[in-house]
Amino acid sequence: MGQDISSNDSCWVTTFVFISGFILGAGAAILMAPEPGSSIRSRLAKGAKIAQEEFGDVANETREAFRSISQDTKRTMKQAAARINDAVEATKQAVIADEEDKPSAPAFDPPGSDKNASN
Repeated sequence: MGQDISSNDSCWVTTFVFISGFILGAGAAILMAPEPGSSIRSRLAKGAKIAQEEFGDVANETREAFRSISQDTKRTMKQAAARINDAVEATKQAVIADEEDKPSAPAFDPPGSDKNASN
């Protein structure tokens, strides 16, 4: 289990290093671009707005998908619980019916009881 935690931490570190490198590289590219600053800022603002809209759409779609999955899971669990309850009730009824249909067995007298001692 310790290896799983270490592996998970390593994944986070790798992801953090990758994202940090990406951001630093993007910053260096912006600083060294041959365009004027106002043009770059305008392009960055447009790109940020588009990214924000896309992330919002993805978040809404993901939220709706989770809601749908949650509702499906609840419905399935309720159906399974109902089927299990029905099976338990059917089993109880079968056991009761089986006990009523059985002829009563003669009582067993263990050796050494009072009835056997008189013989």
